[in-house]
Amino acid sequence: MVILDIKMLSGFVPDPQSLKELKGALLVDLVEEKKDHVMVYIWELPKDIPINYKLRLIQELSVQNLKPAVVKMYDYYQPSDQAETEYIHTCAAGNTT
Repeated sequence: MVILDIKMLSGFVPDPQSLKELKGALLVDLVEEKKDHVMVYIWELPKDIPINYKLRLIQELSVQNLKPAVVKMYDYYQPSDQAETEYIHTCAAGNTT
């Protein structure tokens, strides 16, 4: 089992409809909200087939100097097998479209 741990950007929350769609996505077993994280439990990741998941966020509060948030993916049974990256809201990155 693989866990996708998505930390919310400051001032943002997950869109409820997007969470519902994620719960029904291919290979997704469970989706939980824990404080400012969304945890996605995935049965397994196929080696040769790319899988894309989407989670829309809603900005509830305006935050100045918004910092990136971290997304981690790790093996439930071997947490040392992990990868992580950061993401930022596109407008905060200088994109005004």
